[in-house]
Amino acid sequence: MVLLDEEIYILPYENALDKKLIYAPVRGWVELIEKNTADRIICSSIDSQEDLKENPNFNSLIKELQKMPLKDLDVMQKGLPMLNIDLSTGCNMRCIYCYAGRGEGDYKYQQKEHIDMILDAYFHHLYTSPCYKEGTDCSIAFTNDAEPTFAPDLLRYTVMTAIEKAKVFKIKPIFILPTNGAFHDDLRTFIIQYFHTVSISFEGLPWVQNLHRPLANGEPSFQRVFENSKALFQSGKKVCFSGVVTRHNLYHLKDTIDFFHEHFPGSMVSFGQVNLIGRASAEQMELAVEQQSFDEQLLCAIQYAESTSIKVQVKHGSTHLNPRRHYCSSTAKPNWSMSLNGDMYACMEEKSESMKIGWFDFNQKQLYFNDEKIRSLGEKNVDCNSRCKECFAKYLCAGGCISKGDSQAALCEGIRQRCLHFINKAYEDKRLKKEAQRLFKILEE
Repeated sequence: MVLLDEEIYILPYENALDKKLIYAPVRGWVELIEKNTADRIICSSIDSQEDLKENPNFNSLIKELQKMPLKDLDVMQKGLPMLNIDLSTGCNMRCIYCYAGRGEGDYKYQQKEHIDMILDAYFHHLYTSPCYKEGTDCSIAFTNDAEPTFAPDLLRYTVMTAIEKAKVFKIKPIFILPTNGAFHDDLRTFIIQYFHTVSISFEGLPWVQNLHRPLANGEPSFQRVFENSKALFQSGKKVCFSGVVTRHNLYHLKDTIDFFHEHFPGSMVSFGQVNLIGRASAEQMELAVEQQSFDEQLLCAIQYAESTSIKVQVKHGSTHLNPRRHYCSSTAKPNWSMSLNGDMYACMEEKSESMKIGWFDFNQKQLYFNDEKIRSLGEKNVDCNSRCKECFAKYLCAGGCISKGDSQAALCEGIRQRCLHFINKAYEDKRLKKEAQRLFKILEE
């Protein structure tokens, strides 16, 4: 509903039936009110200051709300685009839910001269961008379709070459590594030295890891991944973890959180529902998880993690009240994801024609942009999605990935449940902070 030009929602309060939360998404503001006040707000029509004078009970509430500044809903469009480079088609694991070729057949590798061309074009593009500032950072990541550490020499070459080329433009590259963590010891030191963030696909529990994610030779992968993860974590690197949820581990998410709390305290862990596409859709349908069951178990895991040091991250629905209009920066900026053949996509995960924004002609040493596609992708946001129009969570999930469209409608109920919990938690955190400040003031007196 709209209250004096403010979009607000009245939401359930988890801790008491006789109270409600009032939530203003574009300000990231939430407050507790009595249920009868909430009922009056719902039944009232307050469109002007004159209307407000006739409802004095709402006056202080509106003033408090409007003290909060409006959030920048276009935050995902800010800053420089990220570069992602595919290094090979190889993988050192044979995950049972993998949708791709699992590194089978003849391996293909990115050529070093192509890496040079891509980096030259990328840094020149950043240098001429309106967002460029001397000494600015940019992010460079590596493919998550295959395993970037499968080609360690190319990984080293790309990192060191990027560092040298960036110096010419006074840009500082920040390296991000998505990995399965099964790399050999000799690469570990290099990763620790040069990478800022490492995202490891790791199921945690040994029996789940070995079942879901065996090595390419069929051997268990847990020990190798655990040792690499531990070394990175102890080095002070920013390490986060992601796990896939199948019917095998659906009811073991709390055990998984306990595992990470014991061995990697303070870490960020995300759980993703298994997506059976490609070859996995034909070979592993018994791994499928019913949507409602996943939503219920994920919410339980989020709530359970709040009593530990682990922060559970979710792909759909923000864990904080920083609203955004675009789902991710990949389409909002867009980012660059360069394939082995030179095709350029807005997203490193979705490499389809609908996300193709350009191509590199390596023979001509020329990068071409599809300006119309870039413009079109940038215009697609949650405000364009009729399904989201009346949803209180629309600026927290931003409508989901635009490449998946209406297929994401099945996720909406779970997203709303999680976002409702996050909004409740944001209020409780604010209340506890105020109480702590009050007690501290008393102690000072």
